[in-house]
Amino acid sequence: MPSPSHHVELALYADDTAIIATSRKPTLLVRYLESYLNDLQRWLSEWRFAINVSKSTAIIFARAGRRFIQPGPVTLRGTNRMGRQNSLSGVTLDTRLTWSLNINQVRKRTAKRMGMLGPLLNRKSDLSVRNGILLYKQLIRPIMNYACPAWRSSVRSHVRRLQVLQSKCLRLATSAPWYVTGRYTRTWVFRCLSTTSEP
Repeated sequence: MPSPSHHVELALYADDTAIIATSRKPTLLVRYLESYLNDLQRWLSEWRFAINVSKSTAIIFARAGRRFIQPGPVTLRGTNRMGRQNSLSGVTLDTRLTWSLNINQVRKRTAKRMGMLGPLLNRKSDLSVRNGILLYKQLIRPIMNYACPAWRSSVRSHVRRLQVLQSKCLRLATSAPWYVTGRYTRTWVFRCLSTTSEP
């Protein structure tokens, strides 16, 4: 791929590519992106690569409280790709970078998975605590932890909603009694693992 300039960086993940340009002025930002996209289009046609333009979106992120006039369009193969949100490898990005949309989707996917595992993870189930925790670690926690390093810029209230959901999942997986608070749920998990001899 073409080498980016000092204002542009590339982030590659699997078959996705993010082109990141930084500038204090939105007009210069669009100019940097347009310049690199023109080089990229020439390179793609030279090497006969095809890209899905409909899955490409340009988003401008600004600091909180900063307003700016919307710059001109960013075009790829003659199509305007400016947008307000985009999903990149299962992570939803919004212009304010609050991660609220992404966390809501994670909560919905986790609740759906918990609904599927409901017959196994309930108080009336004969499943051992050890196997309940194994199901949690293998099927639920990967959904909740996917791309979690990106949430460091999220507000505490959004992360708190995920923590509450995690406590509910752990409570179901371990059949923890009602008097064990969410704060001590993890301690309860380790206690159950150390005292349970079942495989």
